[in-house]
Amino acid sequence: MQTIVWAGVTLTDAFSGPQSDYALCVEENRIIATGRRSEIQERFPTASHVGGSHYLLLPSFTNSHDHGRGLGTFPLGASDDLLEIWLPGLYSQPSVDPYLLSLWEGIQLLHAGVTLTAHSHNPQNWLAMEQEAAAVLRAYGEVGMRAAFHPPLVDQNPLIYADRADFLAGLPSTVAEAAARFLTRNPLSHAEYFDLCRRLHARYHDPLNHTVHIQVSPAGGQWCSDELIVGAVDFAQRHGTRVQMHMLETTYQRTYAWNRWGKSFVAHLHEIGALGPWLTLAHMVWSDSDDLPLLHERGVGIAHNPSSNLRLRSGVAPIPAYLEHKIALGIGLDGQTLDDDQDYLREMRLAWTLANRPLASSPTIGAADILHMGTRSGVAITLGSDVLLGELTPGALADLVLVDYTAMQHPWAAPTVSAVEMLLRKGSRQHVRHVMMGGEWVLRDWQVTRVNEDEVAMALSEHLQSYDAETLRQRNAAAEALEPYLRRFYAAWESSAPQRQMFF
Repeated sequence: MQTIVWAGVTLTDAFSGPQSDYALCVEENRIIATGRRSEIQERFPTASHVGGSHYLLLPSFTNSHDHGRGLGTFPLGASDDLLEIWLPGLYSQPSVDPYLLSLWEGIQLLHAGVTLTAHSHNPQNWLAMEQEAAAVLRAYGEVGMRAAFHPPLVDQNPLIYADRADFLAGLPSTVAEAAARFLTRNPLSHAEYFDLCRRLHARYHDPLNHTVHIQVSPAGGQWCSDELIVGAVDFAQRHGTRVQMHMLETTYQRTYAWNRWGKSFVAHLHEIGALGPWLTLAHMVWSDSDDLPLLHERGVGIAHNPSSNLRLRSGVAPIPAYLEHKIALGIGLDGQTLDDDQDYLREMRLAWTLANRPLASSPTIGAADILHMGTRSGVAITLGSDVLLGELTPGALADLVLVDYTAMQHPWAAPTVSAVEMLLRKGSRQHVRHVMMGGEWVLRDWQVTRVNEDEVAMALSEHLQSYDAETLRQRNAAAEALEPYLRRFYAAWESSAPQRQMFF
């Protein structure tokens, strides 16, 4: 069956400019032709039609870094704070069925026009991560979402990055007991972790239609030994997949690298052979200026997380500098959007706003640069540059969005404003009306097509309501007891931070 999709305005990619009364024809899971609507209708007279003059047609979006939690952490007691202080609260969250969370996550992403997500898994039980992966991927498959799945591993520096003995010695006995629960070593050995990745890759990795990619994830530079990071790179190269890891999210992670090696984290990764086009680094707020040519030279990608970086007080990533150095960028929601609604259009708007920095000497970043990050460039750093997604061209996988352009412009239309600028300035998930993934409509008239959204919402609500306030307070008691001591510990690092050129 062939389907013609058309719109009054079409953006085939971020930079080509708008096309009027444009159409494309989809057969099975790919785009087979594009052009003027009249020409496409003449070529494919028996095809069905979806579209209208009031729509904006464009590629669907890529969520280049997330954790698939389905909801933010604050409803269950983990309030926003500095990452290092917030993490014990995250680890104290009660268990929620990963299948249910991922179903809800997928539903929210489809409403936002996203069809590809990078899922950095937060294990509820490290020894059951294979079963959790199966549940997560089943949920994404059922809802109609592509996923790059990252099973993580941590093998050092639980709770704090260094000076553990000094930190523990300064704690009252009751607080030291609270700290002990966060200091348990990961039960998975390196061999067990890579065996797990190998099984997941053999079972789920789809290099043809790209419904699932299994990747590897040493969780973050400060949490992972060089041996683990090098092992992850070796696994990725041997299995034709990618590595994603958190990097330089906070100033304390930057200080950790300089104190340990006398060089930046990026320079250290280069020294151990970890940098390459197979690598995506999430966050990258606290880069040193000398790192940027090296990141470009080695083809490393960066997943930008503007909402999360603000909510967890990490800062604002130097997007203008990354663009100047032609570093491949994507945008990720990280499960921490400002409104906890996974609204990808709003996240692009925030990224665009924050990228245009103070001072007349600052470069002006255009809306098209941001849309490129959310589409084609995001695909490249999430699945690889050889995967044909993020653009509406013949041969590309048919992942696309129809936005109600007339409603988005209401009550005014500005003919001098480009379609890309209008989209990023006024668009939100409420304007995303239809979403296609792999040639199938997975959102029609604002409704997901494969699952019952109301039933999923009810099941999730019932589960969350099973936790009373006292139970949640008890679970979070240890994290709350540690808060002032963690704050004091990292505050002492601020005076010793290396004074080299970096970006704010």
